[in-house]
Amino acid sequence: MKKTTWRIRDIIDLEYLLQEDEGEEGREPAKSVLERDREIYLNQILPREREGGGLTRSAVVRAWLEQRRRLEKRAGHGVLPGEAFEEGYRLTGLGLLMAGILSGLGMAFSFLSYRGTEPLNVSSYLGLFVFTQCLILMFFIGISLVRRLRSRPFDTSVVYTLIRGLMSRLITILLHRAFKDLGGTKRWRLEAVTGLIRGTRRVYGPLFYWPVFILAQIIGVGFNVGVLGATVLKVLGSDVAFGWQSTVQFSAQTVFSLVQTMALPWSWLVPPDIAHPTLLQVEGSHMVLKEGIYHLATGDLVSWWPFLCFSVLTYGLLPRAILLCMGMVLKGRALSRLDFDHRAPRRLIYRMKTPLVTTGGHPAGPGTAGLNHGDLPETGTWRPKAPAAGKGMMVLVPDDIFDNLARNELEAVVSRTFGSPVAQSLRFGVDQEGDEGVLEAISRMKGHDSDLLIVQEAWQPPIREDLDFIRDLRRASGERTMIWVGLIGRPGKDTVFTGVREDDWKAWHQRLKGLGDPYMGLERLGENRG
Repeated sequence: MKKTTWRIRDIIDLEYLLQEDEGEEGREPAKSVLERDREIYLNQILPREREGGGLTRSAVVRAWLEQRRRLEKRAGHGVLPGEAFEEGYRLTGLGLLMAGILSGLGMAFSFLSYRGTEPLNVSSYLGLFVFTQCLILMFFIGISLVRRLRSRPFDTSVVYTLIRGLMSRLITILLHRAFKDLGGTKRWRLEAVTGLIRGTRRVYGPLFYWPVFILAQIIGVGFNVGVLGATVLKVLGSDVAFGWQSTVQFSAQTVFSLVQTMALPWSWLVPPDIAHPTLLQVEGSHMVLKEGIYHLATGDLVSWWPFLCFSVLTYGLLPRAILLCMGMVLKGRALSRLDFDHRAPRRLIYRMKTPLVTTGGHPAGPGTAGLNHGDLPETGTWRPKAPAAGKGMMVLVPDDIFDNLARNELEAVVSRTFGSPVAQSLRFGVDQEGDEGVLEAISRMKGHDSDLLIVQEAWQPPIREDLDFIRDLRRASGERTMIWVGLIGRPGKDTVFTGVREDDWKAWHQRLKGLGDPYMGLERLGENRG
């Protein structure tokens, strides 16, 4: 099975298009959207599944995305946010590379301004252009090791949080510049995408850390290239002398031992007289303020520049290049690990794979040309014709309607809405002890890959106790367990699964949206789900 390759631009476009389909208040997608997605599945994805023996969730979502992009271009909607971001990111990378090179050139040329009265201090050069970079690198490596030893999650790091914030800010700036002329609705959708990226740590993990990490390394690479270039140009174009001095009275042997140790990474590749100054040259380039420079030999003073260039190359440029490559590899690995198991992609896949029909024929709508209607037998409602086989769902039912809820009716509604059987139904809301027992039972099920459904009466507005219970349920079930909140209206004489008023739906949608949980969804269980 061919592996699906994702890029950052794909994730941005996916979230943008999903937001566009679902709408501002989380309503059911329009009928034309359902028809379009069903057509994409039948004509583009199903043949590939049959040919290849099935597709992963990632491959199905990617195939849908590619077809949606074609439809958007065919409709003349212009550039999508992902493409705009990718182009902006590329230009930002080139700009930062040039900024790094220019800053390295400027600092190095400024330092290497030699007037012939006093040799340039090797210690200052190494401290400014080599040791400072090494200290910064060691600091971040130390933080990473400490966090690993303490088994603390990577994405709780302060550095990660700051960089993730920078990344979301960068996405926002690039997208807003590319789409500054958008109307109100599309601008809202763009805001929704950037907000989702900021809040989906559990979905995308450190994915949006690596692009900013890569940009930081690009700056570092450019800076070191600038320093190296300025040093070589200055040495080739003028007579530059280097010496060493220190308030602390180090001996020449001590300095030579340090230089020899630093040169170990390249001393086996180049001749010894180029790899680093000899002991005699170190002694001959020792500057003593009261003695001036006239007693120093030119050969000793110019013996330092190859060592300095190799130091910048080995301890400055090479680590940045390695980190740059590492960032690219880890970004690719983070992209390859995406399973698209959160709310929006799951709703997308379910509506693609579920036959949807209407009474009295098949209405035409945007994007429905070529739809294989032979696969969509007519019924009297716009519903799935049969439940899909799947893993069992754990259903939590409030105490006040638990006894009035027939098991067969519950199973029919859950199968119709989610395409999944009911594994177990639990009563909650009796008392605190009973709710703790429910949470304990859910905690024992952690890792069983079962979705949770909480049945709620929509006409009762969500209060703090309801939200607290949902938060407790999240902690008990784990971060990536899908939790659905199923809304019903006021129970009727024949069924508890009555329709939900639009105002009640909006109230629940806004309160749950405030939780910022990408693995939590809201669904109507009532009869008038349209």
